[in-house]
Amino acid sequence: IYLNSKLWDQVYFCTNFQNRLALIVVDEAHIIYQWGLVESVGGKNKLATLGYVDDMGIFRPSYGKLGARLLTRNDKPILLMSATCRPEAVAGIKKSLKLEDHNLEMVKGELTRPEIRIIRVPMKHSMASCADILEMFTSKNLVPNSNVVPTLIYSATRNRTLQVMKALDLARGTRGDSIRPKSTFVRRFHSCTGEKDKLAVVKDFADHKFPVISCTMALGMGQNWSRVRSVIQVGRSDPSAICQMIGRCRSDGRPGLAIMFVETRRGGKNSVNDFVPGARQTHQDRMDALAVTPVCLRIAFA
Repeated sequence: IYLNSKLWDQVYFCTNFQNRLALIVVDEAHIIYQWGLVESVGGKNKLATLGYVDDMGIFRPSYGKLGARLLTRNDKPILLMSATCRPEAVAGIKKSLKLEDHNLEMVKGELTRPEIRIIRVPMKHSMASCADILEMFTSKNLVPNSNVVPTLIYSATRNRTLQVMKALDLARGTRGDSIRPKSTFVRRFHSCTGEKDKLAVVKDFADHKFPVISCTMALGMGQNWSRVRSVIQVGRSDPSAICQMIGRCRSDGRPGLAIMFVETRRGGKNSVNDFVPGARQTHQDRMDALAVTPVCLRIAFA
């Protein structure tokens, strides 16, 4: 449903519809917070924020304007669901939807995902080169495409998805193969990929026509990736988004492998001692913490 459609407004605010309304369900509720960040700024800052969350939050910016719709619900209950909603996001959602503590009940659960093996790999080369990917794949002469583990490789930006594909060409000894539209090894998926190409990539991957997708967070939500056995994450993102990414390798409950490439940040917090207990953490701080934490990563993501 397009929430910014005038026709939808006519239906939603209609008395007959409101009288029949029994429950409102919002799945992936953390997107309200992400798109709310976009709606809360303006001018050039709004464009910059939009560029940051565009591929992470693949739904329409209208998610940031849900408050007006949900406040007119004829006193019917709202069910908000999310697997990755940190306290800051919860506070933002409560503010956006005008929810008070006295009329809000939260049900929390741990998400340890014991079937996923999570490996953190410190990067040896620059993020821009994506050269560390070369260690994850071997020559095509040794392992044919049909025997490669079905893998999603997530990058933080659209441009880096192409750089990952070039690195894969070097690892496989198939220079130039990745840029072919019908490559039998890797294809690309991000928010600016054409709609027909998106459908073709998803269908061909499910049909075992190629084993690897180089993508951004635009790929995955609301889709069943039962074929995926491995997820590789490259670049600085958001811990909650990374949690969503690695969950793609166990959609059917079978064991999966998640590999996170992490790097130190110039001027950042690159050791545990750099963090002050109880201090408010910025987005960059949270990624720095994820790169150095001695805590089991399953617990860190739970």
